[in-house]
Amino acid sequence: MIGITGARGVLGKIICQKLKSQNIDFSIFNDDIRNENAVYEWLKSDEITYIIHLASKVAVSDVENNISEAYEVNVSGTINLIKAIGKINKSIGVFYASTSHVYESSALPLKETDVINPINSYGLTKRISELLLLDYSKKNKTINLCIGRIFSFYHESQNPPFLYPNLLNRFKNEDLSKPFKLFGAYSTRDFLNAESVCDRIIDLVKINHVGIVNIASGKSTKIIDFVKSISPVDLTFDIDDSEKINHLNADISLLNKILNTNE
Repeated sequence: MIGITGARGVLGKIICQKLKSQNIDFSIFNDDIRNENAVYEWLKSDEITYIIHLASKVAVSDVENNISEAYEVNVSGTINLIKAIGKINKSIGVFYASTSHVYESSALPLKETDVINPINSYGLTKRISELLLLDYSKKNKTINLCIGRIFSFYHESQNPPFLYPNLLNRFKNEDLSKPFKLFGAYSTRDFLNAESVCDRIIDLVKINHVGIVNIASGKSTKIIDFVKSISPVDLTFDIDDSEKINHLNADISLLNKILNTNE
């Protein structure tokens, strides 16, 4: 049985739907990941042999505005999971949903072996959890660990402050005949629909892959071009040319090799 933390999030909901449609048994952790005892009781009471660990504060602005809570959820929550795994003392697989934000900005597509230098506090919380899990898995052979570094994803079910729903709200509420203020216009990201992200996660779980792997489209897109692609009208942009430009785009050759795809 697959156990899922963060099942109420965008990726969590989609994964649950997909597992249900494939008749794969799963158990949802419905408590607070910061509750150490609740995590243990959940793992102990169900026949869970694999965990998809999604529980996290994700939106970069949310993390920056409440950094203490972000550390409690993103880092302490992972520690609680590690403690529970240690107590149940059985062989278990773990997929940890990490992020492209752990990498240092690079104009070239990022490989899993490239420089790690989180570009924000969100990326730092995820990198700390990566290190904790990697250290534990080296010392405890009962855990098979897969770290998926997920790049930018979007979905119709997302809510602000994520980029995609925030843009849709702005299209509805702003006068689009006026200059459209856009931050980070010339920074680039690797965008992939959340449905496809979840397909990749489930595929990795099914084969019990062990290691670090990028989950993305493998295509680089300027923020301004992404906005143009979803805008209902042609826009005139108001851009601050002094803004720092950064790039987070994926090399997905390893993912394609693992899953035997040619995308």
